[in-house]
Amino acid sequence: MAQECIFCGKEIGLFSRENTVCGGVEQPTCLECYKLLRNLSQKERGERALATGRAVNPEQIAANLAQAEQKEKADRERQEKARQALRTGEKCLRCGGPMERCGLKRLHLGEEGLFGPVARDGLLAAWLEVDVHRCAQCGRGEFYLPQPPEIPSIQEEEQVTCPVCGARHSPDIGCPRCAMNNGQERWTAASQERPKKPSRKPPWEK
Repeated sequence: MAQECIFCGKEIGLFSRENTVCGGVEQPTCLECYKLLRNLSQKERGERALATGRAVNPEQIAANLAQAEQKEKADRERQEKARQALRTGEKCLRCGGPMERCGLKRLHLGEEGLFGPVARDGLLAAWLEVDVHRCAQCGRGEFYLPQPPEIPSIQEEEQVTCPVCGARHSPDIGCPRCAMNNGQERWTAASQERPKKPSRKPPWEK
């Protein structure tokens, strides 16, 4: 007994029949409809089979499609929860979309050499660990340093007041202002005490 294609309705012979799985249930189809529908998903083929009104076991197809829809909805909710856990609270600088954390990556600061990454001066290159964030909408990626470099604390040294001139200076050294004044005074006194050289006059002036 000849069967008809559930999609186009024409009779199909014994050698031109193809069974197409639509929504989890095999449906008799002709060769032309099989070629048109084989690249579609199970959900799309099942919906088209139900729309024709000629589908075999339509109740089972509808149940399979509803089960697949519930599974897809649960998967979407699970993926959305996972994405919410990856959100950083930052906005993309390009499109304003939410930024997601992609994890820590190690980047080598140099060029690839024969024995691994090397710097331009020939020494072994250093590695930089960065935190990669990715925009969920446009895919823009940004690098962040996970920990800022430690800034050494600078402690101001306590200073003392010179009892002579009143200038403040480090307790490890003497007063630099007094030392400069004393040096200038010694140089002035030495220049004043220096004996004057007798002037030599030519013989005709004597």
